[in-house]
Amino acid sequence: MASGHRWNSVGDDFVRYLVTAYQVNGEVHWPTVIASTAALSGEMALIANEPRLPEFGVVESRRVAEAVHDGDVKTHTLWGYSTMIASEAFGVEVENLPDYRSIVELLGVQLLPGSFPALDVAAHVAPRETPLNGGARHRKAIHAFAGDAGFSTNDTSYALATAAMKMIGAVQSLGVRDLTILALQSGVAGSRFVPLYEPALNTAQSSIDVVLGQEQVEAEAPAPAPTMPTAAAVAAALGRTEEGGFGRRTASGGR
Repeated sequence: MASGHRWNSVGDDFVRYLVTAYQVNGEVHWPTVIASTAALSGEMALIANEPRLPEFGVVESRRVAEAVHDGDVKTHTLWGYSTMIASEAFGVEVENLPDYRSIVELLGVQLLPGSFPALDVAAHVAPRETPLNGGARHRKAIHAFAGDAGFSTNDTSYALATAAMKMIGAVQSLGVRDLTILALQSGVAGSRFVPLYEPALNTAQSSIDVVLGQEQVEAEAPAPAPTMPTAAAVAAALGRTEEGGFGRRTASGGR
């Protein structure tokens, strides 16, 4: 696999591309793009490690589970890599994050209406469309970036995980822990469900089921979360290279 430095560099390319792709009138709904980026990371882990996929539904794969979480060296798994960044760059206390098995149980074996995984996230970081749409919309472009970089699909997965954490660093005011939980759940969903090949209906304009606070509620489209202009957001995410490119830790920390 490539070095962490190369994941960081290609991760910058993914940030630029995906933030631009998700902007509307120069602004970005950050939970949506973070969730989609994390789901793409999980999808790449799935594709890299499980060649036999069913037509639809959940994928139970030991190889994928080892790549995402169960590997012998935890920091060499997507879960361990992402939580290490959350801890070291943003001060998130790992023991205050959900564990992998609980997320697997939460997601279950079926998607909700609109192809939403059963996310259990704070209302202000609920994505406006299913994170799994990231693959349907951007898989081809992501593979093109990876091909130019000479990346394997596993490397692409880590570069996307890096990009998701960079985005979290750009908008810490939304709550680093909440955004990290969103990214972890979306990444696991991307690694466990057969990839979408056509985008699901954007249910932001209709009523959807979202799991919040351990109970399922009927919710209208999530209220708009704070946004920031795309150009400023990219600068915030990429401009702190002396700190590893993840943004400066806010005074309140990520706990």
